[in-house]
Amino acid sequence: MKKLISFALVVVLIFALGCTAFADDTYTLLLGSNTAPSNPENVYAYKLSELVAEATDGKVVIEVHDSAQLGDHLERLEGLRMGTVDMTLTSIGYLGGYDPVFNIFEMPYLFQSHDHQHAVYTSEVRDMLKADALNYGFVLVDCLEQGARNITNNVRPINTPEDLVGLKLRVPDTTASIDALTAIGATPTPVAFSELYMALQQGQVDGQENPLATIFSSKFQEVQKYLSLTGHQRIEQILVCSESSWNKLPAEYQEIIDACTVEANEYMLGIIAEEEAKLIEQFKEAGVEVNEVDVAPFQAKVIESGLRDKYVEAYGEKCQTYFDAIDALAE
Repeated sequence: MKKLISFALVVVLIFALGCTAFADDTYTLLLGSNTAPSNPENVYAYKLSELVAEATDGKVVIEVHDSAQLGDHLERLEGLRMGTVDMTLTSIGYLGGYDPVFNIFEMPYLFQSHDHQHAVYTSEVRDMLKADALNYGFVLVDCLEQGARNITNNVRPINTPEDLVGLKLRVPDTTASIDALTAIGATPTPVAFSELYMALQQGQVDGQENPLATIFSSKFQEVQKYLSLTGHQRIEQILVCSESSWNKLPAEYQEIIDACTVEANEYMLGIIAEEEAKLIEQFKEAGVEVNEVDVAPFQAKVIESGLRDKYVEAYGEKCQTYFDAIDALAE
């Protein structure tokens, strides 16, 4: 009886852990995200799951839980550290709660273009980020470009920074996002993404900002009147794994996951390219008024805010090293 009880306790303990190794050496990784199944980050996640299962003959199962089923961003990150979640898709700014230097990567207009952003996250900067994340028990597995963030609201089109005055715009609950929207002249209001649709519908906030694909897949066009193409941030989503879960995987499976992320990322980028060519028209068809934006006044507002200098002063030499590396890759 004692042996049976002990065995039962072991089984319970195994299932309580995120990354589970069974007797037949099958590993299950719980991966959480915030967005709807059709969002590009979940297109990536499900493709990655499919590729990894195929490449390992089903020995590694990545179980995707979208729509904040495993909690919001911060809850999942803590879950990684506690062993209740194995992998999460999140943005770099959420790591700012562990090391504030990560905040700089969500500065408005930090990257000159999509190509500049891509160059940064495929350079030595990525290796630096990976090393810094590991200090907090996070293995940075992949970086995912999601497109520029744009503003929607229910009050008026945004053409100049002055148009932002008095608007309550939802932002992610990160220092980086709050700093960014403040720098361009908005009044940022943190709201959990899982609660955002209702907050917009009920008028708790006037608007929000996200990449076009996220806005559309989340159906915010149903509760927003104006879309302004500010392109104020190019935020990188990251795939992060718990260090303890990652270390439970044999090296060959770690290598397979790394290899599969490349194909999953290319697949996702192809979907984004196809979607973005159609999305503007789809927003218009849904009754949303869309306006192009001259970003120069917004960029000037950011320079005037002195945000970059504030970050260097607050975060020190490491911050300056990151800025220098990013600037060196500019076109």
